[in-house]
Amino acid sequence: METVLKMIQQTVKPAEEVKQDSGILQELREVSRLMACNERWFQMECNEDLIDACVHQRIELMARYRHLLQEAKRQGISASPFSSLV
Repeated sequence: METVLKMIQQTVKPAEEVKQDSGILQELREVSRLMACNERWFQMECNEDLIDACVHQRIELMARYRHLLQEAKRQGISASPFSSLV
């Protein structure tokens, strides 16, 4: 399963390659990338224990995402939903 995860992670551009911008926006993009990887892993997983691990990881990532959104809102940070998608 590790090789499948590596393959998934290689298909999505890492956050280091995204142009520099607000730290919170960069973190939001990274968490979004990790959530996409988690979703793909969940869809391909067969082992019951690893499916459970996927679910717990998703809960963790969603909590982090909500926290970052709240922090961005508090700081008045906004971005166009179509800017820097790659």
